Amino acid sequence: MRSIAGWFIAVLGLTGFGVEIDNLRRGTTDSTVLGLILATVFVLGGRALIRSARRAKMPAEPGEEPAVAPLPAMSRRDIERTVLTCAKQHGGRVTIAEVAAESSLSFTEAKTVLEELSRAGACTVDVTEQGAFIYEFSGLMPREPARETLAP
Repeated sequence: MRSIAGWFIAVLGLTGFGVEIDNLRRGTTDSTVLGLILATVFVLGGRALIRSARRAKMPAEPGEEPAVAPLPAMSRRDIERTVLTCAKQHGGRVTIAEVAAESSLSFTEAKTVLEELSRAGACTVDVTEQGAFIYEFSGLMPREPARETLAP
């Protein structure tokens, strides 16, 4: 549809050029400059519509990745596993931004998952003086070595 509209507008612009050239030939040049400007706008606008319609129809070049590749849908279990893996890599303490940066989750998704894990008791939330939320997974924190008991 865009292509048809583009061709129609371009033809109107070309017709406008013809009319203005005819007016110049006759010597009636009252609004020739304005007519030429409008004809140019119609031709360029029609050309832009035609090009956009062609681009929409063209498949991506072979070997060219789409600008934004759709992410495969992750199951709830995979999402939690991703968050827990990130927490383990950070010594059991993560922020929302760390989880979002190191996974395919958006910031909002990472926040939602961490809040749900906190409500389920999997982690605790600590707020820093700067207001950042630190989610602590005690089960993923490094363990202290067992203390040796001294014999009396």
